[in-house]
Amino acid sequence: YGEVVVISVEWRAVLVLLHLVSTLLMAAPFYMLIVVNERARFAVPPGYNTDRYMENIIKAQPQRCYAFLGVILVSGAILVWGAGLDLAAIATNWALLLKIGIFVVLLALLSYVHLGIQPGIERVLANFAPGTTLPEAERPALVRLRIRRKRLSAVCLFLVLCEVSLGVGVFAAYSPILTLAFVVVAALFAWRAY
Repeated sequence: YGEVVVISVEWRAVLVLLHLVSTLLMAAPFYMLIVVNERARFAVPPGYNTDRYMENIIKAQPQRCYAFLGVILVSGAILVWGAGLDLAAIATNWALLLKIGIFVVLLALLSYVHLGIQPGIERVLANFAPGTTLPEAERPALVRLRIRRKRLSAVCLFLVLCEVSLGVGVFAAYSPILTLAFVVVAALFAWRAY
């Protein structure tokens, strides 16, 4: 442990690129917030064509996010290992420790949405028939589940933005006050998207 492992500049560039592109693609919560906010602007009750289309887009996102998180985990671990950081670095590098914690929270929230909330929405929408509107009695359940998913999407967006700012702090130490400023900006952005 503690021994610096040499990774060629080319491999490091590939790993950093994979890591950053995967993190960029984790912006799915932002785009899903846009989708649900646009749906809310329609002055019509939930209808099969509009809502089934929207849910088909949204329900596919968690599988993609799992794949992106896997790439982020593997590429990040190799980058940390390649920089000569060992398991003890987790306890001494606050940015790395926070990144790992946020990663776990993101994975848990993603799993809750994918395995808990989305199946509930799909159960409600199973009562739909093409060309119909959702029965009045089903609407409160749909709205409740969608609001919960929307809130969690905003939280996930905030956490992804925090991950990006902390990623810089793993290899380039800077003031925790600057990190706090990034966190405040991330919170404002996520709130605005919500």
